[in-house]
Amino acid sequence: MSLLPLAEYVAETLDVGPGTRVFEVGCGDGAFLLPLHDNGYIVGGIDGDPDAIAQASAAMPHGIFQVGVDAALDPGVPWDVVICRFFGTRSELTAIASEADQMRGLLARMFAKATHAIAVLDVPEEKRQWMLHALAEIGANAIQMEQPKFASQEYVFHVFARV
Repeated sequence: MSLLPLAEYVAETLDVGPGTRVFEVGCGDGAFLLPLHDNGYIVGGIDGDPDAIAQASAAMPHGIFQVGVDAALDPGVPWDVVICRFFGTRSELTAIASEADQMRGLLARMFAKATHAIAVLDVPEEKRQWMLHALAEIGANAIQMEQPKFASQEYVFHVFARV
């Protein structure tokens, strides 16, 4: 499945373009980042699967990829936009989603790392109120939640928050 429509939708929603630095938590093989890379964005990501990171690095040799869990996300190295997709092949993100404190910590690290905005994609509908509360706790503003045009699951929404 091509992630080009989703990548374009995220870029348009966040009002970013080529040259923007986009970092994905749980990036896997970089499938979401590839269309952005091909259109002149600077991309990077972190994932716990070394084979997936090797694939991302091979597909995007100028990308900045690292093997690690999202708890290793370093907010001291800023990126314009930090993204994570809630579902998909990243089972560690799905597992974290069940642990509210860990997910809140991930959101806080994403927010600290981003200089422009964060996006959390494919969030289950039952997490809507929790997500609003967690984002308010970490100081996010201009929070936008919407039903996606390109959803990988039914009954999900996307969250965008400006830093």
